[in-house]
Amino acid sequence: MAINNKIELNGYLGQDAKSISKDGKSFIALRVATTDSYPEVDEKTGEVKWKDKDSIWHDVLVFRAQAAHFAKDLKKGDAVEITGGIAYKAFKDEKGFTRRQASIIANYVEKIEYHRQGNLLAKEVD
Repeated sequence: MAINNKIELNGYLGQDAKSISKDGKSFIALRVATTDSYPEVDEKTGEVKWKDKDSIWHDVLVFRAQAAHFAKDLKKGDAVEITGGIAYKAFKDEKGFTRRQASIIANYVEKIEYHRQGNLLAKEVD
C-alpha cells in the first residue's frame, strides 16, 4: 500500500467513540479536538504561562480491526494519539455546489496520558 500522506494528532475526544455499520462494513467514528499552545513570559513576574490558540476539530474514521478494537471504548475527554492519513470526500451542499470534506483515516489509535511541562524556556546559567 502506498503512503501518500501522513497525519499525527494528539488531542481530546469531544464525544464517546461511535460505532457505525454501513453497507455491511463497520467502523469507528471519532471527533478529536487539537489545540496548539505556546509559552508566554509574564513581564512583571517572569513567570511562564501557557496560552492556548483556538481548538480545531477533526473527524477521524477507524477501519482497521486492530485499531478499532482499542478505539471503540474511548470516551469523551480521553486524550488520544492518532496516526493515519487524510482523505477527502466530495459532496453537494444545499446550493448544489460541490464541496470536499476532509477526514482522518486512522491506522493507529492509542489512549494517552500526558502532562504539560512547566517551564520549557531555557534558563540563563551563571
